[in-house]
Amino acid sequence: MVPALQPPPSLRWLLIASGLVGVSVLAAAMVLLSGHSGLPTPSSDAGRALLRHYNHLSHGLLLSGVGLTIAGLWRGAQQATTTNTEHYLEPPLLRGERVLRWCREHPLLLILFSTYTIAMVQSTSGFYPELQGWLREIQAPPLLDHFQLRDGLINETMRANSFRFFPLAHQDLHLLSWFTPYVKVWALVSALELVAIVHLANRAVSELSDGHERPGQFWLISLLLLFHPAIGWGFFQLIYSERLLTLLLAVFITALLTHQTHEGRSSFALAFSCALVGVFVKDIAVVLFVAPAAFTLLLAATGRGGQQRTSYALEWWLMGLSLVAIAAYGVLSLLPSLYAANGGFDSGDRFTLMADWRLVALLLFAFSRWLLIAKQRCQAHLTDGLNLAALAYATGLWLSVGYPYESFWTLPVQLITVLDLAFIWSQWVAPSLGSRANPALVGAIAIGIGGGVLALEGGQPKNFRKRISKIQTNQQKWQSTFEQLDHLLKKRRETGQPRNLIFMQTWFGRSEYERLPYERLIELNPDQVTYTVIDGIGAGQAYEPKPGDLLANIDKRRLSVLGNESQRYAEIYRFRPGMNYGAIYERKP
Repeated sequence: MVPALQPPPSLRWLLIASGLVGVSVLAAAMVLLSGHSGLPTPSSDAGRALLRHYNHLSHGLLLSGVGLTIAGLWRGAQQATTTNTEHYLEPPLLRGERVLRWCREHPLLLILFSTYTIAMVQSTSGFYPELQGWLREIQAPPLLDHFQLRDGLINETMRANSFRFFPLAHQDLHLLSWFTPYVKVWALVSALELVAIVHLANRAVSELSDGHERPGQFWLISLLLLFHPAIGWGFFQLIYSERLLTLLLAVFITALLTHQTHEGRSSFALAFSCALVGVFVKDIAVVLFVAPAAFTLLLAATGRGGQQRTSYALEWWLMGLSLVAIAAYGVLSLLPSLYAANGGFDSGDRFTLMADWRLVALLLFAFSRWLLIAKQRCQAHLTDGLNLAALAYATGLWLSVGYPYESFWTLPVQLITVLDLAFIWSQWVAPSLGSRANPALVGAIAIGIGGGVLALEGGQPKNFRKRISKIQTNQQKWQSTFEQLDHLLKKRRETGQPRNLIFMQTWFGRSEYERLPYERLIELNPDQVTYTVIDGIGAGQAYEPKPGDLLANIDKRRLSVLGNESQRYAEIYRFRPGMNYGAIYERKP
């Protein structure tokens, strides 16, 4: 083996540790499956306490190890003396000057980003799924007592015990909640993350194109990224882990490109840190970081790697992340899920494929490039390994939840596809046009192509405009219905009428309704059709509905789940005719 391709000696300790953990997990899993573990039943108080303590301890130890590893990497990078100049580690003053210069040079792009950000922030409220439950916990205690762990942001990821693996999903929102409870600030951060992804994508394409940004390149990337329905769904709605994963992937790509050129310690630390955190954000995310490394090692081993490197240590360590992911999954998800016996997550859309032209373009470009590389007719780039990662990730989605092109699930695939399209522009199209036209005209052509693509995509049944409209309509529906409830109850208070409010547990729970001026808050169990007062007069007692009682149906449940009981309610408000939910009913005499 070529000396540069030798795996680093320290990697053997990762192999040993992962092997020991794997054997231990396998043995423990066999004991749990045998039913003779001697542990308390998971449904008992002792069993629930054991499971909770195990989740706390296992996640605490493993994630502390992740944090210490990242800290050690950066400490080593700072102490290392290297002659490599890694241009992303500039002094803050120089970075500020570069930002100001970019704003002066790209006023129209600045207007585009600013308008997009304003639209995101203006349309965002706390009235959409899952965020209601998280905000309930964040806003309940005094706002001065904000530096605390939020159960709502931990239960779904670290205590789900459903054979899924994404312990760091949503933890960027968890961190934000320590500094501000305001959702519009969260939306502003989400917009900044998206703008950062666009900038990083542009930088990556420039690195792949001999360090030069072609005319129109930034515009093409911006238009194709910002206005795809998957981007709109993932960033306008805040609550999905793919948003953080895509940001980590964008940083990882630029750091890996820098490392392949300079082989510096800082680029090593940044790339590996992003990959290490990304593995814990989504269960199939590991392929996004392992596949490019495996592809690079394969090319180097077969003599098709192009640029000679002195070391492939980063690629070997990235390959080692596959062992880390397997061991971590066993400890953090497999064992507690087997003990809890809750059953795994199952999607009815598994094995369904809804592809758009972008996925087809990714497939054609990737396979044509791989064929040319195999025939030694073109130079391999990082983009070829990223294409392998994107297709592996898309396959993982198809096997687990299906592949709907417009879904937030596909965000990493969309990023890599846009990198490919921009690479084609900067490598072949822009230079060809540049020999016959000035840069301004070439840039205008890029804008025209981007606009034309968006116009064609606008004709799809599920496009960016429709997705954003649906998100905004749902928020308006929930908010308007809630405000109408408040208005009706206040009006009844003024006239001395009874103010009994009935609800079914959905995304909206007791904490949300407690803000309303009712006399009694009554929970309706739709399965047993029983009414219980949970707040106000007669709290804790069973309740017999009376004529004039209000029933809120803000989200999620249809009135038809009540069967014959639904006939006893008359609709007095609906956000929009023919639309599900967003309705208020009154008990008939």
